[in-house]
Amino acid sequence: MRKVKPLWRLSEFETANYAFLRGIDYHFAPCPYSKGASFTFHKKIWADLEEAMPGRKLDFYQGFLERGRPAFAQRDDEQGEALRACARCGMPTSQESCGVCRIRAALAESETALHD
Repeated sequence: MRKVKPLWRLSEFETANYAFLRGIDYHFAPCPYSKGASFTFHKKIWADLEEAMPGRKLDFYQGFLERGRPAFAQRDDEQGEALRACARCGMPTSQESCGVCRIRAALAESETALHD
């Protein structure tokens, strides 16, 4: 099942503003494991490019999606995974349980392990 990303056209800054205006808690602390990761370098390059040429990042991403559409469609056809209801919550998934329920189960397991 593909992820639904309704705000994909918005920048990180715009998404943070939306969350603030709607009263949604927004986590802004950097990941403690990101030190030295290459994505932080690339993220800065994208930010600099976007500042110099507004809209360039979105143009690139939309072009990537458009040019990649045939490859994405072929992959979907090859996988051919049928959707079924999650055994726990009933939401559509291609596995026994959906991603949210798997995360919840993992959290419950870790909490149980901490209390034992």
